[in-house]
Amino acid sequence: MPPAPESPGMDDDADGAGDGTDDAGTDSLHPTLEHVLDLDIEVADPIEVGETGDGLRRIIPITSGTVSGRIDGEILPGGADFQLFRVDRPTQLVARYAFETDAGDRVYVQNEGIRHASPEVKRRLRDGHPVDPADVYMQSTPRFETAAPDLAWLTQSVFVAGGTRQPNGVRLGVYRVA
Repeated sequence: MPPAPESPGMDDDADGAGDGTDDAGTDSLHPTLEHVLDLDIEVADPIEVGETGDGLRRIIPITSGTVSGRIDGEILPGGADFQLFRVDRPTQLVARYAFETDAGDRVYVQNEGIRHASPEVKRRLRDGHPVDPADVYMQSTPRFETAAPDLAWLTQSVFVAGGTRQPNGVRLGVYRVA
């Protein structure tokens, strides 16, 4: 049987030199991270749907916030974080919201990730009490959509984010995987 054709974009040695680099000398086998954005997101009180069998379903309205870094702007009201809170397993985070840049362009964000901590720390988080950020693992993978040509770079890379909970929201540092 003939070998399967290679998938476009999956060549980890684009220059054919056998060393894992492309023509520009980029090492595709060892990506680096480029800090691009900080998001400070403000939230309202959670809406508790209840225990669903897989965890406590909560909808946390996103009310406002700021965007800074390569883009400056404001988080728009109307988004939400759809959490599946679990005491003994990682909490599932799925946030969907939009921001508007200072130039008037809009960007849709869908950010999926997990938050994990000891059961006691997780209970404190759920109840809105302060916790030491060092006690919480919170990582995610934001994806972006926009109609703005100047922001097309947001749709052409993979991004990762680390987060910390704030008294009335969350702070995210967003990095492009280069």
